[in-house]
Amino acid sequence: MNVTSVLVPAAKAERQQAILDLVRDRKVRTQDEIVAALHRRGLDATQATVSRDIRELGLARVHDPDGLRYVAAADTDEPSPVSTRLRAVLREHVRSMEFVEHIGIVHTRPSSAPLVAALIDSAHFDEVAGTVAGDDTVLVVVRSRPGARRLAERLRDAMGGGPTAARALDLNHPSGHGGVR
Repeated sequence: MNVTSVLVPAAKAERQQAILDLVRDRKVRTQDEIVAALHRRGLDATQATVSRDIRELGLARVHDPDGLRYVAAADTDEPSPVSTRLRAVLREHVRSMEFVEHIGIVHTRPSSAPLVAALIDSAHFDEVAGTVAGDDTVLVVVRSRPGARRLAERLRDAMGGGPTAARALDLNHPSGHGGVR
């Protein structure tokens, strides 16, 4: 009797749980390895789907003695590549930040705003509803005034404090304005 395996389209939650199980149970180095492992489990997935799943799950690639491998963010005490990259980009490209109400204005070096906006978006800060980037300015839409204060503090800390660090506008401040330019 000849038995053939049939691949069935996997529900997103089932596929993503299988991916998390894979990276927690063994060293997975490539997306192709994940696709093949899913196929062995009878789950149909393409490399493009796995790539989206990796991004949505927040998996990180970390170095070990044998090279790069995927890990779930909760499985490592190392800072995530996004936060490490965000920190470096903020320090190098941001000239000033100001938060007024629910809006943050981030001034960058010329042509750097899309990079800064993309990294803020990919950091998945709970406070951020979204960003819009021009050439040298990023508009950050924040969900609430307290969220703006928290985000300003997080970004300031990521930049290491200093003169260009962000500060949320204090609406009770007598001058009526308060961001750092």
